[in-house]
Amino acid sequence: MKSAAMEHYDISLLYVEDERVTREQISRILQRIVTELYVAENGQEGLELYREKRPDIIMSDIMMPVMNGLEMAREIRALDRDSQIIMLTAYSDTEYLLECISLGINQYVQKPVDFSQLATAIETCSNYVLLKRKLLQQESRIQMLSQAVEQAPAPVMITSLNGSIEYVNAMFSRLTGYQATEVLGRNPRLLKSDLNPDEVYRDLWETIAGGKEWKGELANKRKNGSIYWEMVKICPLRDVDNTVTGFLKVSQDITERKQYEESLQYLGTHDPLTGLFNRAYFDTELQRIESSREYPVSIVMADIDGLKGVNDSFGHDEGDRLIKGAAEVLLSAFRSGDVVARIGGDEFAVLLSRTDHDAVMAAIQRVKGCESDRQLGDFARSLSLGAATAATPDELLDTMKTADQLMYKDKAERKRQHVQNSRMID
Repeated sequence: MKSAAMEHYDISLLYVEDERVTREQISRILQRIVTELYVAENGQEGLELYREKRPDIIMSDIMMPVMNGLEMAREIRALDRDSQIIMLTAYSDTEYLLECISLGINQYVQKPVDFSQLATAIETCSNYVLLKRKLLQQESRIQMLSQAVEQAPAPVMITSLNGSIEYVNAMFSRLTGYQATEVLGRNPRLLKSDLNPDEVYRDLWETIAGGKEWKGELANKRKNGSIYWEMVKICPLRDVDNTVTGFLKVSQDITERKQYEESLQYLGTHDPLTGLFNRAYFDTELQRIESSREYPVSIVMADIDGLKGVNDSFGHDEGDRLIKGAAEVLLSAFRSGDVVARIGGDEFAVLLSRTDHDAVMAAIQRVKGCESDRQLGDFARSLSLGAATAATPDELLDTMKTADQLMYKDKAERKRQHVQNSRMID
């Protein structure tokens, strides 16, 4: 047998040879070039070793006692159609060659063994084994990544270049209510709500179409019509040539955070007891209107008569009921666009843009008209009112003072009438 240098292969190999001298000689060489070597003296022993060890490559003589190499190869093929088998034989009979072909023998080396021919056969089989191993590792990695994405706690979506949905994970379904089968092939606009400005979508598509990553917040719509908020990241997917083939969207449900922010914003501008605007918001609107073109501007000041007495005599729960009732009266009498605010414990103010004196006095009359209402009458009768109108920005602050003075004048008059009526009853 001719000898030459040979590479080392990270494979396992089963060598089956009944002739002792040849077996020992070739085994010494194989031990240096493969990671694991298993040696058998006949086909039956080789088959048992194969079943136990499952080597990557089988190299066997044909003519052997007990079970020959072709019979062993036939049994191995029944166990694994893809096993790499090299046959060694001193025979060149056509019948053996045809049977090797019918069994799908991968390589065929004649005896006496030519080392270079054997090296080529082992290299060819090893390359196939290593390539298959690499592909299996890649498949395993892809499967692992696929499971990771599918089970990820974040909603994931993959679309084609034209926006057609190609994949969504389980978290997407839990968040949106859509099963994968309901959205595959459809456009993500099925999630679109009316809360996002059109400029947001234009910026999104221009960014990802340019091959860049887009980040932002989107309000989307579930299958049941309810709104949810997402922190979204969308990036292009590229192939080995760096060509964009689709888009990946990964998001985070931030609905609770947005609701919390909205509640904080609400509390920052509204009175928690009545739901009316608070003093801070009223002052902000007053400053805004001062430099606007919304004149004439009217201001109504209102105050609850006897709130302290109610609190002292009946408790603060009854006082709170009186405050909320007064707020309801004011809301019913003024327009939805008017700024109705609670600016103190028993004080209210209403800011009415583009409202002249006659219009604001009509609103005052609507408040007084509630005195005959079965549900709101007691609350309406508890309110003292004053109103004034500013024709220009320079008059606005004085207008508020005037409305306040008129309110106190109304309060004094109501008190005087109450005392007078009490004396008449006595």
